[in-house]
Formats: sequence, structure tokens, C-alpha cells
Amino acid sequence: MKITRNIVIDLWPVYQSGEASQDTRDLVEAYLADEPEFTNMINAQQEQEFKLTQAPIELPKEIEMETLEKTKKILWQRSLYTGLAIFFTLFAFTFNFDTKGVHWIWEGMPVVSGICLAVGIFFWAKLAHTTGKLKGSNL
Repeated sequence: MKITRNIVIDLWPVYQSGEASQDTRDLVEAYLADEPEFTNMINAQQEQEFKLTQAPIELPKEIEMETLEKTKKILWQRSLYTGLAIFFTLFAFTFNFDTKGVHWIWEGMPVVSGICLAVGIFFWAKLAHTTGKLKGSNL
């Protein structure tokens, strides 16, 4: 069976990652030794990829500042939504004491308790949405 360039191209990612068996490495190296033009093309491509991955990305100062301000705003919103979500959720489950025992808020004011719980759920949803925005930026 004749080893063609297409076979070597198919084997190249496995060879390059170091996961190829010894037989595969020997096959690719033998082909590259016989085909100096193809070897030069592979080396040039690797250098190009290395330069692209090592090149620093320069952004204008205005874009950096705008991104920083947007990120600060989203982080502030996340903190606000967390606090409000916790407050309204817990407020729906508040209680008080007197001589007759413990009285839950939903016993005496079920509408207020329901509204507080709904507002709490709303802020939990806003928090989840805001956290989703930050997930891509690893914050």
C-alpha cells in the first residue's frame, strides 16, 4: 500500500499531539523524510500557527475602558440582584413571636407574602441571567 499525502495529513494531528503509536510515528517520519517539499510546507504552517497564538492582541484604550465599565456594571448588578433575591425570599418566610406562639407572615398577610416571594423569584431569575452574561468572561 502506497502512503499518500492525504494519509499523512489525516495522521498529522495524532502525530503532532504525541498520541500516535510508534508505527504511526515511523510511517509519518519516513514520509516526511522522502518528501522535503511537504515537510517544508508543514513546518511553515506550524510557524504561522505559533505566531498567531503568540501574537498579543492590542486593543484601543477606549475599548478597554468601555469593557471595564460594562463589566463593573454587570458585577454591581449581580451583587444587587443577589441581595434583593435573598431579602425578598426570606421576607416571605418571616415570623414573629408573642404570648400565643409563632406567627408566620403568610398566616396574617398571605398576599404580601406571595408578592414578596414573587419578587424574590424575579430577582433570582435576573441574577441567573446576569451570571450567564459573566460566564463567558470567567468572572
